[in-house]
Amino acid sequence: MTALLVAGLGALLVGLWVAWVYRSRELPIPGRGWLAALRIAVVAIVILLLADPLLPGGAAAGPVTRWLVVDGSRSMGVSGESAESPWERARTRVGEADDRTRVALLQDSMGSVANRDSVLARDPVEGASRLAPLLRRAAESGAREVTVVSDLRIADGLEVAALRDALGVELRFVDVGEAVRSAGIAGLSAPETGRASTPAEVTVEVFGTLATSGEEARVEVLRDGEPVGEEQVRLPGAGRTISVTLPVALPDSAGSVLWTARVALPDDRFPADDTRSAFTDVDPLEGLVALLSWRPNWEPRFVLPVLARVTGLPARGWLAVGNDAWLPMDGSGGVLDGAAASRVADDARVLVVHGLTGDAPEWLVRAQATGRRVVVFAGDREGAESAGMSALAGRPGEWYAAAASGPLAGALTGVPWADLPPLSSPLAADSSVGVGLALERTGGERLPGLVLQDRGTRRRAVVAADGFWRWGFRGDTGADAYDRLWSGVAGWLLALDDGGLGGRVGPLERVAAADAEVPWSAVPAAGGRVAVTSTGADGGPRTDTLAVGADGRARLPGRAAGSYRWTAEVLAPDSVAARGRIWSGRLEIEAHTDELRWPRDTTLLAASAAPARADLGPSGRPLRTSPWPYLLLLVLLSAEWILRRRAGLR
Repeated sequence: MTALLVAGLGALLVGLWVAWVYRSRELPIPGRGWLAALRIAVVAIVILLLADPLLPGGAAAGPVTRWLVVDGSRSMGVSGESAESPWERARTRVGEADDRTRVALLQDSMGSVANRDSVLARDPVEGASRLAPLLRRAAESGAREVTVVSDLRIADGLEVAALRDALGVELRFVDVGEAVRSAGIAGLSAPETGRASTPAEVTVEVFGTLATSGEEARVEVLRDGEPVGEEQVRLPGAGRTISVTLPVALPDSAGSVLWTARVALPDDRFPADDTRSAFTDVDPLEGLVALLSWRPNWEPRFVLPVLARVTGLPARGWLAVGNDAWLPMDGSGGVLDGAAASRVADDARVLVVHGLTGDAPEWLVRAQATGRRVVVFAGDREGAESAGMSALAGRPGEWYAAAASGPLAGALTGVPWADLPPLSSPLAADSSVGVGLALERTGGERLPGLVLQDRGTRRRAVVAADGFWRWGFRGDTGADAYDRLWSGVAGWLLALDDGGLGGRVGPLERVAAADAEVPWSAVPAAGGRVAVTSTGADGGPRTDTLAVGADGRARLPGRAAGSYRWTAEVLAPDSVAARGRIWSGRLEIEAHTDELRWPRDTTLLAASAAPARADLGPSGRPLRTSPWPYLLLLVLLSAEWILRRRAGLR
């Protein structure tokens, strides 16, 4: 009632103001009183919608004010000591509902309004139960009483408790659950990358339920389906987890490895939480700090470890030993040919091109020109020009770092320039823009030693002098300056980072939930389409054409649980880097839920003890849920606009 009084007072004041405007500020045309009346009516309807009173009549007037919400998560399908499952008990309650009760199914997202027959005919398949979105929807529709039939494993119970009073809905819970005997895997951690034939560790988080606290269970880890380790663990109390770290070994060959952790407990009643999966890339050639040296010298040996350390990314380097052969710097074997090295350059997260000269392969010139995060060490004038600098021949003599500016100024503050070894052969670059580090020699002549090029989504650092490795070779002062220099460059390059998938096409997460859309990255196809062909558990091959947004993101339709192999191709690519490319990989879809990880929230039953408010007030349908005020608002606004135009007013 107070809200209506305030709304009425507001409508009166605004109406007086509208009348004054039409009387004193508008032209004295015939019928302006009717125009003022139309404006006042519009304002009054808007204020009423903000006040949102209840339409009289309550349930007798037609709107459904009672909701029966049924928990549809998988935990409802498992029984405890009794033979009857919570879902069977819930179906009994649904069958008893009358025609004036709206039935809704509680799901992992918004939930869905259903009818009794559809609920009775289905099985509980959701991975979690979230009540708050459905509770808001019920309140919006004018519901006054909501009954929730659940096993009390509600994922957002705290939010529901906060909403209960705010929404003014009488909320009741019917407990159909019971204690369940089960053990599950809460999480599996494995290294993202690793070297072939090296040891590694995987960590498994295990939980139990109230009925299994203190019992022993067996944890097993499989590598591509083959057991590689196991351990007996004692299950913790309900709501807690225990971590188990198992030593494993990576395979001898490069590729992706699928780890599967599973827990075995005698008479486990809920297998949906018994396994989890994770991937490790062995000797990956994607997402690296990748260094390709066309004219090798000492620099790659110093810059690659520093970039690996300051970025935290896996880093690998290759040295050119011929026109079509690239030798790995770590001595791991596996010499790359030009085609394989080109793929490494295209898929690198940060590409370092060392010794770029006029006779470098065309694909290397293209890769540094189209890459998103690139460092180029120019080897001659032609190499510098390929990197976007207008340069002359190298200048002889010793040149000393003199000043840092722009993004590198903060990283190099306080560096004792006079203590650093000199650099040699800087290119006389015609550049006054983006100079990150300036060099000078006796006489005051200055040249750019390092230039930062920012081109929106692409960033490139061009090094126009030789001998930076001497800083790292010098000792504490020089090594510190060297680290700070490349830390500043790497920070600037990655400031607008996209998570490492900007240059390729693939899923953002390689382990996804069953039947849920999989977020996909396809920046090379931004604004276009990608064809994804998958083969796996749901038969195949199956091809989906994904529409890619301007941000380079797409969504792959949900899949049934299982292991899949996929290939992807950009359709009608505009990007040179995407033309003719076929991406491939693995995708694991798991039907996992951790509903039983937490104890049943019996505190929710307190909501059934009393109404959410002492006085729920009269029942009825909120004004905002009726279409008539909005239709009337449009009619009145249109009428006023037409009449004003006909009268010559703007």
